[in-house]
Amino acid sequence: MSEHSTDIVPSGLDGGYGTLAAWEVVPPPGVPPRGTAVLVPGFTGSKEDFEALLPLLAASGYRAVAYDQRGQWQSEGPDEIVGYGMDDFTGDLLKVVDQVAGDEPVHLVGHSFGGYVGRVAVVARPERFRSFTLLASGPSSLEDINFPPPGLLAQAVEAGGQEFLWQQMSTAMFAADTVPDPERLKFLHDRILATEKANILGILRTMETPPLADPAQLRAAGVPLLVAYGDTNDLWPPRVHERFAEQLGARRVVYPGVGHLPNEDVPQQVCDDLVAFWSAPVA
Repeated sequence: MSEHSTDIVPSGLDGGYGTLAAWEVVPPPGVPPRGTAVLVPGFTGSKEDFEALLPLLAASGYRAVAYDQRGQWQSEGPDEIVGYGMDDFTGDLLKVVDQVAGDEPVHLVGHSFGGYVGRVAVVARPERFRSFTLLASGPSSLEDINFPPPGLLAQAVEAGGQEFLWQQMSTAMFAADTVPDPERLKFLHDRILATEKANILGILRTMETPPLADPAQLRAAGVPLLVAYGDTNDLWPPRVHERFAEQLGARRVVYPGVGHLPNEDVPQQVCDDLVAFWSAPVA
């Protein structure tokens, strides 16, 4: 865990099914508050994906909340796949926004599948969001993506469970000549085993239908948009992110030499870009 962990306060939020495990940071004394941000993790992720980023946002004046989606890691979730549809995930997100910000709109950051959830939520309730950042979150899990077909992967997970998925993902995450940190490796393994199998299968089922297939729907919501991504070994090639940003009329930030986790690999750069985006005048 990072040196910033003492700045992070664990909490529980009400979701549509049960309690969602969350982390919260607030600006330190003497730093004027500038707003609230909600950060949503992706497939097999959790609030810990933002551990390095959260304290940086707080130091910049933002209250920030990250949470495990239903059935992920430390959040409660149903045992049945039917409880993990897109309406369930977006309903949880909107409940979180209402709890942490009241009537005030928030800055939303969605990483990977968290961006899928955010897209639907922003279109459904644009007045709840001051901005929306798609962080390493491309347009589809079916085309132009370095990811197995969701339906095929779901069949393998159904047969082999979370351990099968861990073996596949750990092989992809760490190069043959890389020796991962044992503590981090244990955390990632524990996290995927603790994530509900129904969550994994439900998300894979949801991925078979691209959320808001027409980018015009999100553009028309009128919420300022940022597309941010690494240009090396992300799930989506840079040209896909670039085209997606153009279709959305979004601002764009690229992190050279970074893969699918800019929030972990270059958190200070991500923080600086988010703060610049959030502070920019609305066109």
